[in-house]
Amino acid sequence: MNKIDKLLEELCPEGVEYKPLGEIADYPNKRISIKEIDCYVGVENLLKDKQGVCKSGVKPDSENAILFIPNDILIGNIRPYLKKIWLADTTGGTNGDVVLVRVNPKYDRKVNRRFLFFILSSDSFFLYDNNHAKGGKMPRGDKSKIKEFEIPLPPIEVQDEIVRILDKFASLAAELQAELQAELQARQKQYEYYRDKLLTFTKIGGGYARRNVDEDE
Repeated sequence: MNKIDKLLEELCPEGVEYKPLGEIADYPNKRISIKEIDCYVGVENLLKDKQGVCKSGVKPDSENAILFIPNDILIGNIRPYLKKIWLADTTGGTNGDVVLVRVNPKYDRKVNRRFLFFILSSDSFFLYDNNHAKGGKMPRGDKSKIKEFEIPLPPIEVQDEIVRILDKFASLAAELQAELQAELQARQKQYEYYRDKLLTFTKIGGGYARRNVDEDE
């Protein structure tokens, strides 16, 4: 059971309604001139393992792109097992190799976009997407099947609370990762310092002797 399932069980003990993604969200396909966008995100710009995006100023050699706007969800549709997904924070353009998900206006006040992003970032979704992918060497997600993926839809207040909790978890994880990285770097520098000391030799007569580690201290 993942974090979201556990939170839903705790916050909605009587159960929760599920809706297919295709009912609460659409695949927008409005085109925009490449010349009008500053941010272009192709599948190659999406980072694997849910690590977000590496935005690029480089634009494809085409006249237009599919417009995305803030709070749209972009999912890499080539090799779904790479788990590429990003919640847009800007306006830009993309292409058909990216599944562009936007909440349907009639669900505007019923769906927290970040909650939906967390659902579509789950391993359950990517397992489903990969199981329905088509092709061998370069499998592609089946967009019609993606629309059938069941989305839990608790009251908006519950969605907001789940988002708050998951964001806090993410923040704490980032802090711990930063602290761990700093500690590893400090240990690495310490190791390199003593390694250099231990491998430093001074010439004595016709031979060499290792200099005492504390000699310069």
